[in-house]
Amino acid sequence: MDRARDETDTGAIGHPVSRRDLTDLSEAARDLDRRIEQHLEQLRRERARRAAEIPDQRLRRSG
Repeated sequence: MDRARDETDTGAIGHPVSRRDLTDLSEAARDLDRRIEQHLEQLRRERARRAAEIPDQRLRRSG
């Protein structure tokens, strides 16, 4: 345990990693996932709006 009484683990590069650090990383990852999903939804709405404005032109699916 470290001074903050968190359990520690030594990472692959030899630096101690605490549970608090892992919790912070986990929260950051969830926040990033949420932001990505919001951005993708915004792009989907924009694409649908553009498709509605140009009904004669077929938009190719990407991916």
